[in-house]
Amino acid sequence: MCDGYRGYGQEQLPKATFGSCLIHIRRPFIELVKGLTLKNNAQATQAVKLLSRVFHRENNLRYKTPAEKKTQRRKLVKPLLDAFYRFIEGIAYPMHKLKDAVKNVLKLKDRVYQIFKIGELPLSNNSVEQSIRPSTIIRKNSLFAKSTAGAEANAIFYTIVQTAKLNNLDVFKYLELIFEAYTRSQNLDLKAYLPWNPTVQQICGK
Repeated sequence: MCDGYRGYGQEQLPKATFGSCLIHIRRPFIELVKGLTLKNNAQATQAVKLLSRVFHRENNLRYKTPAEKKTQRRKLVKPLLDAFYRFIEGIAYPMHKLKDAVKNVLKLKDRVYQIFKIGELPLSNNSVEQSIRPSTIIRKNSLFAKSTAGAEANAIFYTIVQTAKLNNLDVFKYLELIFEAYTRSQNLDLKAYLPWNPTVQQICGK
């Protein structure tokens, strides 16, 4: 994410908001638990338990709109996340890997709490990682591109394809639509061909 971006036509887009993934925050504690003998007494174990309550409550929220989700989170999820952070902040003189895990949690606190301001913001970015996995796999293949222009073309097309998939479009229909439009005019209204445009959704939706 970034503070701002100037794209086609030097148009200023809205500033991005940084969030953070609780799965990645939890992962170091899970790794610590795996190496413990007295697991029930470990601070890492308690941290995992507290975060598990956060995920459980989040998964059982009932809402119809992002605004309702935000309200439900503030009422039901925030007290649990607050309890987790109180516990982390109360760990005195953590050592070694636990110290790194605690430091990471505290560093990302402001980003984590964005979920109570933005209903659409997920607790985990696992779904995003899964969606970009094909592009990640292709990245190695791109190392064998014969030119910089070829590598850039690969990146553009993989981005278009994955974005179309995320918006539940028939990828072949979408590519056909934008290629046909581009052959007619190179001065396109790009917003009219974005995957979430209602007209595009109607033409290319699955």
